[in-house]
Amino acid sequence: MAKKYKSAKVKRPPVGGPGRAPIATSGNGNERIRRVITAEFLSDAHPGSGSGGGGIDALIARDRHGRPVIWASHLEGVLRDAARRLRGDEEAEAFFGRAGGDFARNDRQRAVFTSLYAKDDRTSHIWRSSARAAFDNRAPKDDTLRVVEYVPKGTRLAGEVELPANELPVLQRLLQEVDALGGGRASGAGRVRFALSETPATMPQPGLPAGRLVLVLKNLDPLCITATATPGNLIPSLAFVPGRTLLGAVAAWLIAEGNREAASLLTSGRISVSDALPLPQAPANLAGVAVLPAPLTLQSTKPQGVAGDVPWWAQAHTGTPRLDAWNTNREKLKRPADDLFVYRAGPGAPWTAFRPPRRVRLRNGRPDPAQADTSLFAIEQIAEETYFLAELRGEQEDMTRLAQKLRPVLEERRWLRVGRGGAPVAVAQLAWSAAPTAEKTGDRALLTLTADLLVRDEHLRWRTVLDHAALQALVGGDIRLGRSLQDSVMVHGFNGTSRLWRMPAAAIRRGSVFEISGPGVAALAARAAQGRWLGERIHEGFGRFRLDTTLPGAAGEAGASAALAPPADAGEETAAATTCDWFAGHRTLANAGGSGDRKPSLSQWLDLVTELDRNGTNALESRINPTTAGGRSWGHADANAILLKLAALPTTQRAAHARLFVRWLRAEMRKEAK
Repeated sequence: MAKKYKSAKVKRPPVGGPGRAPIATSGNGNERIRRVITAEFLSDAHPGSGSGGGGIDALIARDRHGRPVIWASHLEGVLRDAARRLRGDEEAEAFFGRAGGDFARNDRQRAVFTSLYAKDDRTSHIWRSSARAAFDNRAPKDDTLRVVEYVPKGTRLAGEVELPANELPVLQRLLQEVDALGGGRASGAGRVRFALSETPATMPQPGLPAGRLVLVLKNLDPLCITATATPGNLIPSLAFVPGRTLLGAVAAWLIAEGNREAASLLTSGRISVSDALPLPQAPANLAGVAVLPAPLTLQSTKPQGVAGDVPWWAQAHTGTPRLDAWNTNREKLKRPADDLFVYRAGPGAPWTAFRPPRRVRLRNGRPDPAQADTSLFAIEQIAEETYFLAELRGEQEDMTRLAQKLRPVLEERRWLRVGRGGAPVAVAQLAWSAAPTAEKTGDRALLTLTADLLVRDEHLRWRTVLDHAALQALVGGDIRLGRSLQDSVMVHGFNGTSRLWRMPAAAIRRGSVFEISGPGVAALAARAAQGRWLGERIHEGFGRFRLDTTLPGAAGEAGASAALAPPADAGEETAAATTCDWFAGHRTLANAGGSGDRKPSLSQWLDLVTELDRNGTNALESRINPTTAGGRSWGHADANAILLKLAALPTTQRAAHARLFVRWLRAEMRKEAK
């Protein structure tokens, strides 16, 4: 068992030597509090990103808004190292948790950190370094030039931490011990000053408990919902939070607070939890807000083939028309991907299609603790500050009991921990309401699965397709099945208590659409309004559906054929093809052939990219018409031609084209050096 931190207050002695003080705590309460951590850089810092590009070997990590960020994993790492220096591994693990720790023994970390995000984006600094040609020769080696992007001195970043009140002195002591963040700390980079402050008070959420609770959740850090039980070097993530994951997060929070009886309301199925589906923005009013996985019939036309080196998805984007798959033209269409959703802001608002932002982050780890070197792997994550819509249903008495125990979370004073690594998730909005009334559908309707459906056949095997007989057995014999478009998906899960993967199951995929008719359609609509869903494990969010007379988002409905945004790298691919053509006609910039005039060096090209990134208004003009001796090299015929091509582009595109041209140039220079 790990030793506990001492409760007596001690004065901090000088750091170093055998007389180091223990990490002290004070107070006897277990109440958890939140504090704001502010970090101000006293020197240029490189928080790291694991990636490079555009002629820069190491870029800084940035959030979804393009501002610098220090990931929570790095902050926890340096604080853990400080705890080890002060009191050793055991007490550090007692405070920060143990890898693979037992939930029943409360081995999880006691302090939960968010990443530190910059509130404003200052212009980054570019550092360049190179190895000497020899000990007595300061000339740089061409093949050792390294370019690194740095966060400038004076940048302030802020995040939050949730921890027990009696552990606050521990955190304060550890923050005093840490004096630098990021890479190059030993050489003076990333010197930092921390400050702790009170979190702004939150107002209690209004409303009286009812049988239905609608929640808007917001992830404060990137969120990974592992999509498979056997990931490789890339750990893929779902684009939403499954109901089973959200149920487990709420139950784990209640168990950690000693409220096992309230947690049993969820685990026994008395209260059901829906999938938390992403939203494109925070809703202004929860009344009438709807989001659902894109129906499989909401398909798009396949792009036409194009000639050239640029992929089809990098061509100029003209919008993707979305059509009803049951059209009479029998045109070959593409089914929607599993990360496509349709959203409606209110009852009369149009449906729009969107994808939640996801990105891949590179990490280092040791699958085997005895492994000497770390292994590189990548994690797919839902970007921070994504909003999700979820629903909890149950008897009013059970919902009232749950609301009483869950009050700190509902009032935004506490966080849930969701997904891989336990990312902090907060309740942004909530609304209590009674069960909605059943909509009039007549005797014909379209049944759309808004969640995966688990249903077995007579041999207890998982069904992957619903035929007419299976549908009648599931919903009643007075419903007839017409056309359908359906697919199957494997369902995985993880039991945090036993720390074992759940047995996988095959389900009928969310978004599957069925044409149904008959006198039982009205009864099925009433069943949906009352929350009596289909199939198994409905309390975990499975088996949810909706009935419509027209398909949400299909062609013919107002605002339905919403075009998807082009991929994030489409513009870069187009610029890469353009700059490749530029370089093909001006190869003398990289080799010895052509004009004998002096050419700009690679450092001069990188300086041009840096100035254009900073929106330098005189970056091109000062080189096209140089007035200094150092700028004469830009008079080279090919270099001047490239400058004129850049000047002819729109201002917003110049930096990207210059960066990619330098990439081609640099690659050719290295090839020539070999």
